[in-house]
Amino acid sequence: MAIIDQHDGVRLVWSLLKNPCPNVQSSAAWALCPCIEHAKDAGEKVRSVVGGLELIGNLLKSTNKEVHTSICAAIARISKDMENLALLTDYGVVPLLAKLTNTTDNRLRHHLAEAIEHCCLYGSNRASFGDAGAVAHLVGYLKSKDQAVHRSTVNALFQLSTDVNNCIIMQSEGAVKPLIKAIGSEDEMLQEAAAGCVRNIRLMVKAYMEERIFK
Repeated sequence: MAIIDQHDGVRLVWSLLKNPCPNVQSSAAWALCPCIEHAKDAGEKVRSVVGGLELIGNLLKSTNKEVHTSICAAIARISKDMENLALLTDYGVVPLLAKLTNTTDNRLRHHLAEAIEHCCLYGSNRASFGDAGAVAHLVGYLKSKDQAVHRSTVNALFQLSTDVNNCIIMQSEGAVKPLIKAIGSEDEMLQEAAAGCVRNIRLMVKAYMEERIFK
């Protein structure tokens, strides 16, 4: 990573995202993922690329599935920095990610759910994902037999479950039963996320129903 930094590698790889070839775009995005993850001052380094975050957002409008998948993976890493997440939100990443949730591709589902999980941590993004229809689609991912999809989806739903409207959607879409099943997983992090999500759904829905009764 030190050699990459020394030769301004992140900026050079990022510039490849401007290439019109989808294969080059996706390869560049995949190459950026470990750079962002392991670089010192990664957040500042990302912000130093002029127009870089806007370009990331625009690539979600691509018609190429591999570009979508690689960009979602990059967003999952970029959005760990709160300032970068705020900028991504300003560039309209939330509705673009939500639009992609209607997919059956497991690789895309996995990285998309990871991106959504991290993007939930800023402002009103949780509610925005629900308003854009992402929550119902994510609940459908719980039927997947792919363990990576299952884990990232439960983590995303846990983050989304702190919004009452999202909890109502999860309840109505039948999320509780598969989440309870996930609590029995051997994966401790999956257990915790699933248990937290079920707890939030029950508390939020109960509070919502009580509020309606006593109005």
